[in-house]
Amino acid sequence: MYSDKKNILQLVALLKAHGVRKIVLCPGSRNAAIVHTLANIEDFTCYSVTDERSAGFFAIGLALQGGGPAAVCCTSGSALLNLHPAVAEAFYQQVPLIVISADRPAAWIGQMDGQTLPQPHVFGTLVKMSVNLPEVHTEEDEWFCNRLINEAILETTHHGKGPVHINVPISEPIYRFTAKTLPEVRVITRYQGLSVYDRDYKELIERLNKYNKRMVVVGQMSLIYLFEKKYVKPLYKHFAWLTEHLAIRPSPAFLSRISTPPFIP
Repeated sequence: MYSDKKNILQLVALLKAHGVRKIVLCPGSRNAAIVHTLANIEDFTCYSVTDERSAGFFAIGLALQGGGPAAVCCTSGSALLNLHPAVAEAFYQQVPLIVISADRPAAWIGQMDGQTLPQPHVFGTLVKMSVNLPEVHTEEDEWFCNRLINEAILETTHHGKGPVHINVPISEPIYRFTAKTLPEVRVITRYQGLSVYDRDYKELIERLNKYNKRMVVVGQMSLIYLFEKKYVKPLYKHFAWLTEHLAIRPSPAFLSRISTPPFIP
């Protein structure tokens, strides 16, 4: 059984979907719901490290060993600050580290409650992205939560690798584990774009040919992507095009090889 907190369920399901497999868990009470849920997913290899400073550097080692992102989860308050040295190391070594911190609800911050401090953006410029998840009460909250988690995980390897911070506010009751399964989640992927010198489009073409509805959003592009008019009309039949008056159409080497499913070269 998993936590009933929907922001935690979205986080865990998306870590799994994005292929994050190694997670370092630190002790605490506010993060107990996250730890319990992570530890009960067979896809994850979890490591228990008591000291947060050591846990952060241990997670860096896991990421360096495997190449992909590794995560470290801590409780709220000063526990998070103990990860600061490891975050700095990950930033300058360009290591894909995901810092997950449990937090008090926003209403508790600044009210002299124990182990509360302003956790969002606590690492400043030493992380590539910092997101503060909403507590989910509506469908829009859940959509927003899903988007933030996707963006943070993707940022670990976007334009170079590095650490990100995902802050998770959790209200009482914390210890309620009633969810039997993880939710079906929207997984966002980032396509980095095509270089005129990179003609290996097979993977992207195969992905596009799986869909019946396709849209091309054309922005301002380099003149190297201009192509002959004879390619234009056939392509319009297979895509919805959104353009603006300054736009220049993309390279024919890629677009001329895409048709309605199945792919016909």
